[in-house]
Amino acid sequence: MSPFDCDRRAVLTAGAGTVTVALAGCLGLFEDDIEFDDDVPEEIADHLSNANNVDGSITDRTHQSELVIENGPGGEFSYDPALVRIGVGTTVTWEWISDGHTVTSSDGEFGVDTGRESDGYEVSYTFDEPGNYPYECRPHSSSGHLGAIIVEEIDETDDEADNETATETDELTE
Repeated sequence: MSPFDCDRRAVLTAGAGTVTVALAGCLGLFEDDIEFDDDVPEEIADHLSNANNVDGSITDRTHQSELVIENGPGGEFSYDPALVRIGVGTTVTWEWISDGHTVTSSDGEFGVDTGRESDGYEVSYTFDEPGNYPYECRPHSSSGHLGAIIVEEIDETDDEADNETATETDELTE
């Protein structure tokens, strides 16, 4: 074996290692896990641990009767918002912003399971029971196209107390 053979092997080994590290970085294997807020249920945090467009906090829409979630905004594999809290009785509409995506209940707990749809398509579902509802884009779930909805009972007396406090504050500032 010539000295050239040893050097060539060293170069090839070093090159292969560099390519492996570069690919791992491109695939996101070195990214930190998402740090979820304390009020995110563990099952939802587990479901969204590799999700796109999730920063660990919940988008609170508990006092809205309707919510639109964009599917594939900007051609990305994501929902917007991806993690949301709503009240019982809220109707959620998923609106396709790009082609080739689905909305599928990950655990079968709610009745949405679309095929691949195109820009402009919409599907709606009214959440009548409290609970945690993970969902996904079936063809892109391994790429992080995941979402979750947390449905809670809303105490109307808290709303009335908040409104009374707001009215009293308004009167004091006038």
